Amino acid sequence: MNRTFVTLCTGAIRLPLALGAVAVLLTLAACRAGVPIVDPSDRPTQADGTISGTVRGPEGTSPIDGRGVAVVNVETGERQQTTTNNAGGFTFKVRPGKYRVELTLLDGETLVKKPGVMSVNKSDVDAHADFVLGSGRLVRPRFPSPRGDDGLGSAIA
Repeated sequence: MNRTFVTLCTGAIRLPLALGAVAVLLTLAACRAGVPIVDPSDRPTQADGTISGTVRGPEGTSPIDGRGVAVVNVETGERQQTTTNNAGGFTFKVRPGKYRVELTLLDGETLVKKPGVMSVNKSDVDAHADFVLGSGRLVRPRFPSPRGDDGLGSAIA
């Protein structure tokens, strides 16, 4: 019986020793000299923020499809362009900085609403770059201008 007890005890000791040896070997293998921990190879440029919005017609009801939209970095002048999708939406991936969003207007269109200059930080998503278009209107004065005739076609003396 003594021999069985000794075998069980040495088996119980061998398992922790074997696991410890494996841990030491793995640690030594991970610490190889001459292999960089950080991969220095070139990576594609990644944008750090997003600017998105919509272009809608009068009173913000109907989406405007296929309209040209540009985003301009106010500090560097860097410019990106895109067109709106069928829902009137657009999206730009940008680096941190201050941006102005521009919309191409057609003849007779006016802007009822446009976004101001936006500050974009790393990982920001600014989804409030919305435009609302209005149609050009004939501007009439509030008060009638003074007449230069007597209303019958004769000039007033």
